[in-house]
Amino acid sequence: MKGAAKMTVPTKEILADHLSQMIQMKTVSNSDVNKVDWSEFEKLHKLFETLYPHVYEVMEVDRVGRAGLQFHYHPKETAKKPLLLMSHQDVVEIGDRSQWSHDPFSGLLLDDSVYGRGTTDCKHLVLSELEALESLFAEGFRPDYDLYLSLGYSEEVYLENDVDGAQRLVDHLAEKGVHIGTILDEGGGLFPEAGGRLAAHIGLGEKAAVNYEIYCDRKGGHSSKPGNGTALGAVAKAVVAIEAYPFPYRLTPLVEAQLAATAPLKEEPVRSIYADPKGHFEALCTLAQEDPALDAMLHTTVAFTMAQASTQPNVLPSHAAVGLSVRILQGDTVESVERRLQGFLPEGVKIRHISGKDPVPASTPDSDSYRLLTKILHAVYGNELLAIPFLMLGATDTRYYKPITDTVLLFTGHVHDNRWGAAHQVNEHIPVDALPASVEFFRSFLLAY
Repeated sequence: MKGAAKMTVPTKEILADHLSQMIQMKTVSNSDVNKVDWSEFEKLHKLFETLYPHVYEVMEVDRVGRAGLQFHYHPKETAKKPLLLMSHQDVVEIGDRSQWSHDPFSGLLLDDSVYGRGTTDCKHLVLSELEALESLFAEGFRPDYDLYLSLGYSEEVYLENDVDGAQRLVDHLAEKGVHIGTILDEGGGLFPEAGGRLAAHIGLGEKAAVNYEIYCDRKGGHSSKPGNGTALGAVAKAVVAIEAYPFPYRLTPLVEAQLAATAPLKEEPVRSIYADPKGHFEALCTLAQEDPALDAMLHTTVAFTMAQASTQPNVLPSHAAVGLSVRILQGDTVESVERRLQGFLPEGVKIRHISGKDPVPASTPDSDSYRLLTKILHAVYGNELLAIPFLMLGATDTRYYKPITDTVLLFTGHVHDNRWGAAHQVNEHIPVDALPASVEFFRSFLLAY
């Protein structure tokens, strides 16, 4: 490996300015690709070329799909498995503009924060990865391993009329016979815990986001003659039955490791329960009944989120349907979930799978990459830092990459606090002084890998 000069991370002011410029590109994704303004992605790519000339000089760049970018550095020789950094360029809709205090695409710098859609999901990570690469390459660093950077464009949606961007990026790698050793992507970060202790939450897996629809078709008619019930009533019976019998609780290896690692942060009796969740499983299940986050970690969940039937009160619906957002835990599958739900449906009510795939296997904390990550963090933040492997309840684009990857680490290196404006919410923003730590983390990981 050709080394780099002394670490010189760009100042927080420079990082804030670069992030502000990225936010000004309205890279909003949509499930219908014909409703996306792809010129905004082109503007963002031009900005990348301007801000990160060494990245474009040192790495090969392939345009993949409608707006995907895949960068690659290939050393002359290597005995190491490739490392892939990834993030996504797209952002969600802004919602009601009148609720925003400022233009969501202004990239406004105010009160030591950068405001705008995408500041915390996920252009702050795009910034960190590109800034780390640019500064290292400028200093002369050249890795002795294959290094990839994959930037997707449809992470926030399921595309209805095209192949998802991440799938195209993965296919581009697979066609070349590439198998990745380690991936770093969005998910975890550093969080101050009670008592002032800092904890690194490192995602090693995620539940699969899968959508189904339960529906019933009948003749319809006038509401004055409902007969023995309506299509909507039949669907409602299915909803009540499914909610009355949730999927059973169970422990996966990752959740067991997560609970044990979290135990030192808890008070008794929760501390003892978390430290040995198998030995206190009944008590753990009791806790889960009052804790939605813990509940979601222990089983596949079903949430009814949408419904449709008649558009007039005096018309019997000829078609009634409800949408189910299901988060599938490792051990269940799309097929097994559908089969279980089918058993609760009254006569005439049907179910269909809309979107989503089986959960991919979780990574393990017993890996060289995980140990390297925690070693780097302990060197920076001290041995008091608590490393917590965890299961993400949401979904990332890494689900597409896992079949060609050994280890996925969902971690950005940002230190979070209550000054952050949450992702997808109105007035999304990130403190300026939160930006350098993530760049420093990626530089350290790239140098040590």
